Amino acid sequence: MTWLSTERLTLHRWTGADRNDLAALAALPEVVRHVGDGTPWSAELVSGKHDAALAHWAEHGFGRLAVRDRAGAFVGLVSANRRTAEESHVDGPAVEIGYWVAPSAWGRGYATEMTSAVVAELFARDRADRLMARHFAANTVSGRLLDKLGFTRHHVVDGLVWSVLDRPARAATP
Repeated sequence: MTWLSTERLTLHRWTGADRNDLAALAALPEVVRHVGDGTPWSAELVSGKHDAALAHWAEHGFGRLAVRDRAGAFVGLVSANRRTAEESHVDGPAVEIGYWVAPSAWGRGYATEMTSAVVAELFARDRADRLMARHFAANTVSGRLLDKLGFTRHHVVDGLVWSVLDRPARAATP
């Protein structure tokens, strides 16, 4: 089920059929080197993250999206996960944004295209007033992407950068 489309990409609700794509990406050291402890994910971790993504959709009506190009090839994923104030560490509840792009699709601007579309859609659909994202300081590519999207650095702890983006102010209606 398509949730969102861009000029070059289709983003659809995460389903059971997307588990193998997650497992394939999570097995690649170059993809996960800036995620968690930087090691490829075990089958158990993949299953847990996959199940959590399905549960988030069921509870909140949004969440992880599988991203495909116009030919139908899997190019990555974008996650949008609701976090409580305690989980977000950014002075209140927020929706956490995350993104992975398959190495075969690197260098094409897909990360910016898919993530900016999700950010705009979350605000347009009133899903969040504040977004947050985390990245390791050494992951300068993610830092530049978040800067480009308008996120501002909130704080840094142990080399992990926490950034936020608040909903743009709306014009008053008469």
